[in-house]
Amino acid sequence: MSEAAEEFHFSPRANRASEINWHPWSPEAFDEARHTGRPILLSISAVWCHWCHVMDETTYSHPGVIDIINREYVPVRVDNDVRPDINQRYNMGGWPTTAFLTASGDILTGGTYLPPDQMASSLIRVADYYRANQTDIASRVLEARKRAASGVARSVGELEPGLVDTILDAVKSAYDPEYGGFGNAPKFPQADAILLLLEQSVLRSDEELRRMAVHTLEQMTGGGTYDHVGGGFFRYSTTQDWSVPHFEKMLEDHAPLVHALALSGMWDALEKTTGYLDAVLRDPKTGLYAGSQDADEHYYAMDAEERTQTPGPYVDRRVYTSWNAALAVAYLEAEKREVAAKLLDSLFKRAYRRGDGMTHSEGAGGQLGDQVWSLWAAVRAFQHGLGDQWMTVAADLAAHIEERYGDSQLGGYFDRAGGDELGRLGERIKPLAENSIAAMALIELDTLLGDPSSPHRERARRALESVAALPRQYGLMAAVFARALDRLSHAIKVTTKNPELARAARAAQPYAVIDPSGAPGARRAHTEQDGAVVCAGTICLAPVFTPTDVAEAIREASTTRA
Repeated sequence: MSEAAEEFHFSPRANRASEINWHPWSPEAFDEARHTGRPILLSISAVWCHWCHVMDETTYSHPGVIDIINREYVPVRVDNDVRPDINQRYNMGGWPTTAFLTASGDILTGGTYLPPDQMASSLIRVADYYRANQTDIASRVLEARKRAASGVARSVGELEPGLVDTILDAVKSAYDPEYGGFGNAPKFPQADAILLLLEQSVLRSDEELRRMAVHTLEQMTGGGTYDHVGGGFFRYSTTQDWSVPHFEKMLEDHAPLVHALALSGMWDALEKTTGYLDAVLRDPKTGLYAGSQDADEHYYAMDAEERTQTPGPYVDRRVYTSWNAALAVAYLEAEKREVAAKLLDSLFKRAYRRGDGMTHSEGAGGQLGDQVWSLWAAVRAFQHGLGDQWMTVAADLAAHIEERYGDSQLGGYFDRAGGDELGRLGERIKPLAENSIAAMALIELDTLLGDPSSPHRERARRALESVAALPRQYGLMAAVFARALDRLSHAIKVTTKNPELARAARAAQPYAVIDPSGAPGARRAHTEQDGAVVCAGTICLAPVFTPTDVAEAIREASTTRA
């Protein structure tokens, strides 16, 4: 086994994959490929990935395959969760990704899972072609780079009226009225589509949208994609009716689903789901959450008593900043304030450095997703009364994101801040989801500040404009963009120290931004009752003191803004 192999995670079952001389993604690996004239074999794997484990146990354990790889290639292994930027540029349609690269990191060919015989023939064919056709390869690579460069958007899109309606229509069109969810099979949760339905049902007073969302959540929690013994959601269903799951459990998936369960008021399912997260993924000392739990169909077929006699599937104890920050946002929405507070305190102590933003995980530098989710978590922490210090943190993160990730010419944010430019990492990508999250966080920060000279609202608008050409292509997958775009016109500031009035404001308007610092005059005379002041832009209404009056004031302020 190579020394580098000790840092890689292989299948927990018997395999010989570690006998391959795996390299981490590094300048040294690319230098070796150039000096030896060998192509690079890039394997993108994941701790939770069933077929990655199968490939370790079969293809990468086959003596002939091991021999060819070690003799003819520079093998590089990357964990998808640790390096999402590499996955973004090299994924060949799923996991495991098996990509054949030039020494400069350009893609020759690739696929996903390859059985031993197919892998052996591919290895020989690509290695022979690589040795014999360097001139032709160089020409093809140059042409491919030119096409890629010309395809990079160097203009912004328009935030057209009706764009939210277009995306909402795509969600409604994809909705499965029988089994809930969207599309046929395989069927993924599509949590942002659920959240869009729930939010728009309030904004439009459309109960049918809420019914779609709740029906979807009920079908998911009542079907095979939910662990009815231990709680928690499996990653997706291979069938339309949610009956046959892939058994991975991902923190990344649970964060928005917890948020959706809270918004829908499905409290029993919420408690069972967070019970799983807190019992299995949470570190009781730090309050931080592990990244995932492995798939094991035999374990999940057991009843509660049988499980007590059997070790549970492997848990990846790595802490990923973006996923933990997203869970904190969801837990605050679910009114799990103390758990969220401990999570955020530990996360920022571990990952945050003032002026330098957030790291991604231990030993892995931060990426855009880590920064924007942490920004939104900080803004939400302030709104939920966790302290004024979170506004200071939010301001620092917003400045860091603009400086290190921002496109100063066209607006919007790139997925990485530069640095490692190996292979395709030099390509600049503005991801739709992360720019949408950035916009949501910046709009809320701007609303809290209430300062017309603040740059945050304009930066949010430019972030959305920078990816505005994508939503029509993405359909329901652009739901997160629609959620962000609607905040530009619907964000309302509600200043109150009263938790009951804050809850009423959120129920009346899903994009209400709560300032818990209180407002002058927002206390009823001769009582200790704190009221609320509702503002739309620079127009503020008279203080109100009951949940009903808060809802009415929000409706009035929304009409004033419109």
